[in-house]
Amino acid sequence: MKNNQLIKLVNRPKIFYIFLIIFLCFVILPSYAKSPITVGKGIWVNIWNYPSNPEMYCAYLKSNNIDTIYLQISRSNTPAIKEPLKLNKIISAAHKNDIKVIGWTYAFLKNPLQDAQKFIQGVLYKTPDGESLDGMAADIEEITNSTAIETFAKAVRKQVGASYPLIAITFSPVLKRAEPRHYAWKTIANNFDIIAPMTYWHGFVKLRTEKGAYDYTAQTISKIKEYTQKDDIKIHLIGDGQKTSKQEIVGFLKAASDHGANAGVSLYPWYAPKEHQVEALGKFEF
Repeated sequence: MKNNQLIKLVNRPKIFYIFLIIFLCFVILPSYAKSPITVGKGIWVNIWNYPSNPEMYCAYLKSNNIDTIYLQISRSNTPAIKEPLKLNKIISAAHKNDIKVIGWTYAFLKNPLQDAQKFIQGVLYKTPDGESLDGMAADIEEITNSTAIETFAKAVRKQVGASYPLIAITFSPVLKRAEPRHYAWKTIANNFDIIAPMTYWHGFVKLRTEKGAYDYTAQTISKIKEYTQKDDIKIHLIGDGQKTSKQEIVGFLKAASDHGANAGVSLYPWYAPKEHQVEALGKFEF
């Protein structure tokens, strides 16, 4: 046998494994890509309305196909964890029901570095049983300029690392106060992984219908893509649960499905969610 023939035989297994690795990387592995932490259906809870019976509350949500609780843990003018004992119980009850708990803080951004430290404390928080929040979000409503937002986000990113998903709670861009001259959409898109707009239409009487909620939601998605100049931006829609009807919730959910909300949906209720709202959210199929 000639030397060049022998070399070809020896190299065949190497070539086979190289092609196998390429195939796995480009064909099989993407199907296992991790979904955004906010994918699914959720209910929001602020620091004044923690459930009095977390076990019962979580069981109720689970029975209605709700898989995430968005739980406020602080504001800029409170400790980083305002109610640790209550938080521990909610995390425990939620995890027993396979429900994620994503914490959030209302960040004034008057002192973005201080707000960043509070956010990081939420990320690192552990219950006495060693459990933690499944994610963290920052509510950006007070100071919305590019410098403050970027200072906050970069300080957080430096501590939590590149792989930790940062979630920005924003106004709906349909509102005038959220136009690009007032609201740093590109900065948010460049520094956060998921944008979660507060898609609240209840203040507009003409929108208090299924079609009205649908149209407002569709415009919210469209304008976020326009203002960020990113068609593939991850969007989690926070729907209006403030005295809204079943028909309005259905309109919101239909628009989310039709217009590519790609990182989940949720409802922010008036105190506690109404039964018809939870049922509408839980039963809707995307």
